[in-house]
Amino acid sequence: MLTLGIDIGKRELYVCLQESLEGNRRIVAQRGPISNNAAGLRKLTDWVGKFTGHQPVQVVMEATNVYWENAAWHFHQLNWSVSVVNPAQVKYFARSVLRRGKTDAMDAEIIASFGSVMALTLWRPPSETLAVLKQLTRERESVLRTWLQENNHLIALRDAHQVDAKVMTFAQERLALLERQVNDLEQAIKELGQQHTEVQQQLKLLRTIPGIALISAATILAETDGFARLQTGQEFSAAASIAPSPRQSGLRAGRSRISKTGNARLRRMAYLCALGASKSHSRLGSYYRQLITSGKPPKVALIAVGRKLLRIALAVVKSGEPYQDDFVSAHGGASPTPLAEGQGT
Repeated sequence: MLTLGIDIGKRELYVCLQESLEGNRRIVAQRGPISNNAAGLRKLTDWVGKFTGHQPVQVVMEATNVYWENAAWHFHQLNWSVSVVNPAQVKYFARSVLRRGKTDAMDAEIIASFGSVMALTLWRPPSETLAVLKQLTRERESVLRTWLQENNHLIALRDAHQVDAKVMTFAQERLALLERQVNDLEQAIKELGQQHTEVQQQLKLLRTIPGIALISAATILAETDGFARLQTGQEFSAAASIAPSPRQSGLRAGRSRISKTGNARLRRMAYLCALGASKSHSRLGSYYRQLITSGKPPKVALIAVGRKLLRIALAVVKSGEPYQDDFVSAHGGASPTPLAEGQGT
């Protein structure tokens, strides 16, 4: 089997073509730098074809900002197998093989070796609607972050002993502009959801869950590509980096924490939705208050509610049925269920 490892840069690519046969790996060829654009990718395809006879190979690359997207789409359209992996996975793999040194060419070799050894999930591009929805929700998050900075700046100016009138005017105008952009982005998200039946239905289902409003529902849907790659609640918890990470070795039992190795936006949204759900009169709210009564710290209780909330979101979308606060599962359990005695989060 041939594996093409690609080290993605903003402007350049470095590649390594490896062959894996009966557990042994050998480097077939290496090349770089190659321009990270359409022309460079076409040259790369022709170069790989010299060694493979234009037969598809396994292409592996890291999810480096947005710079991997052109390469992923290019090889996907050629019907090659494409895997886009978390850079942390490759980093720890490199440590496991005691790699010494770091260059772009060495990174490409490590990525190829990683792809040869590991069983990887194939990348599938999201629908155009979900891709646009992701851009809109992320842009809103970015603008809102800037708005918060500018709002704090304006508060500081107002508290200053003396401030120039022009400076104050400029600060107020920037803040007003950002507020308009946030409103426009939220309107665009709403309109996009109304224009596509499937997305509209999924958003409607998510919004039946306590704590989930339009923007949080849109963010969850966009960041999971419409739940296309998630089948279980455990997978969703891991994807949102809100799964428990135990710390135990021998007689030592450390304090458990969440892993934080997945999608930070999903984790943040789960936490914010849990804040809303904790104040409701739903079973999620009752679950939160029960955890607090049992002695759990508020943040730990919110994380537990957020994890359950995400699992409910997955179940609601997969089933096509809205959230029911009095739902009882077929095996006799109810969701959400209380924690057993001594069980942590």
